[in-house]
Amino acid sequence: MKSVTIGIIGGSGGMGRLFEGVFKKSGHHVLIAGRKTVLTYEDLARKSDVVILSAPADASIEICKSVGPLMTEDQLLMDFCSLKEDIVTAMLSYTEKAEVVGTHPMFGPFTESLEGQNIVLCPGRGDKWQAWLKSEFQKLGAEILVMPAITHDKNMAVVQGLTHLLTICTGRTLQKINMTPDDAVLYATPIFRMNIDLIGRLFAQDLELFSMLVGKNRYVPDVIDTFIKAMEEGKRLLVNGCPEEGIRFLEDIKGFLGDFCEEGLKQSNRYLNHVVRKKDNGHPTK
Repeated sequence: MKSVTIGIIGGSGGMGRLFEGVFKKSGHHVLIAGRKTVLTYEDLARKSDVVILSAPADASIEICKSVGPLMTEDQLLMDFCSLKEDIVTAMLSYTEKAEVVGTHPMFGPFTESLEGQNIVLCPGRGDKWQAWLKSEFQKLGAEILVMPAITHDKNMAVVQGLTHLLTICTGRTLQKINMTPDDAVLYATPIFRMNIDLIGRLFAQDLELFSMLVGKNRYVPDVIDTFIKAMEEGKRLLVNGCPEEGIRFLEDIKGFLGDFCEEGLKQSNRYLNHVVRKKDNGHPTK
């Protein structure tokens, strides 16, 4: 497909700016509409082949109500929200004609390239534009996963919800024991230093987003309940149990992970060696 006009609603935000550059480099014309732009959401919807909702989920659903009815069967309505069930349902509900694809770039606005990055597509309506999206992203080296919105959100309960909650609560633990980051790095192993950096990274970004990723995914509570049970089991067997029980506990988990253990060791060594090199060269880790 030749060059198309892509309209990004919320294009002044981090992800909007990132994909404005991505699509322009690919030869497409990009329009931007935000709360302070002269171009309205409705005008953008009329002028674009592809309309992208790049705003928080609740705002995107509200925007759907005004732009969806204006769109035709020749257009695509898509989004960049981190949870997919509600926004895909909204896009299907508020436009009866346009094709719909839920889209989740699995990275943040500081990404320098799409090479090797995961992007999830959740089919909504139509095939033409989904095939176009997949092709466009693959040309830039991205890895494309296609899955139903419900499957996406269940996976995100672990990938985002649990992961971010662990980072947040580790930061809270440091606060409660009064171990500042400056104190912590004095004793840090490379792994702990990387964890400290990840805590700082989370709290340097949009806290409303992280609150939503943990608090608004309806599948997170079940995952957290399972994690708490695993923590209680680990405490009982590793902290309060005998060494033999702890070893059996660890071996059982290793058996489940299988061959990935060795691959994970190789990959993490690459990350950790990079952290050590940065430290030795006097540069801060990121």
